Amino acid sequence: MKFLPIIATLITLSIATPASAQLIPSTTKIQTSNLPTVRLIKNGTQLRIYRGKIIQTIKASRLKIRVLDSLNCDGIQVQRRTLSGKRFFSQAVKLDKKTGNLAVGVLLQNCLNKNISAVFILQPKPNWTNYVVHRVSIPGKRLISDRFSTYPLRRIKTIGFIDGNLLIKHADATNSESLLVYTSSDKPVGKYAGCVVTQQNYSNSICPFFD
Repeated sequence: MKFLPIIATLITLSIATPASAQLIPSTTKIQTSNLPTVRLIKNGTQLRIYRGKIIQTIKASRLKIRVLDSLNCDGIQVQRRTLSGKRFFSQAVKLDKKTGNLAVGVLLQNCLNKNISAVFILQPKPNWTNYVVHRVSIPGKRLISDRFSTYPLRRIKTIGFIDGNLLIKHADATNSESLLVYTSSDKPVGKYAGCVVTQQNYSNSICPFFD
C-alpha cells in the first residue's frame, strides 16, 4: 500500500517533538531569523506564538470538533456531540516546514479510561494576524460527510510530518498503539491513507474500523 514507504522511513526518523515549534507562511520563502516561536503555557491549555513584537495566544478551548460514537465520563455511548479542547499534548505540536502548517494534538475529555482526543491543523494566514483551524477526521464505521466531525482517539503520543505526509501516533486504554498516515493533498489536513499497528496489547480496534 502507498503509505508503507512512509512507515519504513519512520524506522530511522523520530516524530517526537518538544513543546515548541516554528511557523512560516506557506507563500513566503523560509528565513530562519523571521520564524515565530511557539510555546505551551498555562499548563498546556494555551499556545503562545512569538514573532518579533507580535505575540498571539491560541487557547485549547477555542478548538472544537464534533465527535461520533464516543463514551462520556459515565460510560454512556453518545452518537454525536461537540467537544472543546482541554489542553494540548506537549509531545504533539509539530510544524510542517513545507507548508507552514502546525499540527496539534488536543485532549477533549479527561476521564479514567475514557479520554477523548483529536488533531487539528492550524494554518497561518499570510499576514500572520491569525490562523485558520482545520480538523483532522479520524475515519470510522460510518462515512463522515462533513469537515467538522471525527471518530475519537484516546491518547495522542506524537505527531510528525515526512515529505508533507501527516503522521499521528496514538494509544488506547490498553496501551495498544498505532500510526495513522495522511498523505499530502490540496487540503491542509491531507487524505487518510492507512493505519499500522505498532504495539498490540489487549485491543483489536486500535486502527479505524470499517464495516
